[in-house]
Amino acid sequence: MRYKWKEAKTKCHQLKIGGKDDWYLPSKRELNMLYENLHKKGLGGFVNNYYWSSSDYLNYLAWRQDFSNGYQLNYAKLDAFYVRVVRTF
Repeated sequence: MRYKWKEAKTKCHQLKIGGKDDWYLPSKRELNMLYENLHKKGLGGFVNNYYWSSSDYLNYLAWRQDFSNGYQLNYAKLDAFYVRVVRTF
């Protein structure tokens, strides 16, 4: 599912899976670790699309990562992209 940045952060923090409630939207660095260590190896069920990170850039931009090529760019927080929740690495 795709969410705007603020909505994505809220949904991640409210999530409860498997009795765990400490899920969050990964940082720019953590998102890149998911790309490098899982997606590039065909693991994790990611799609070749854009995913939000929790790292913002200015008041109206946040970092997202393109999972088709690994590029990280900042983008308007009002746009909707995919989200992958994580727990502490």
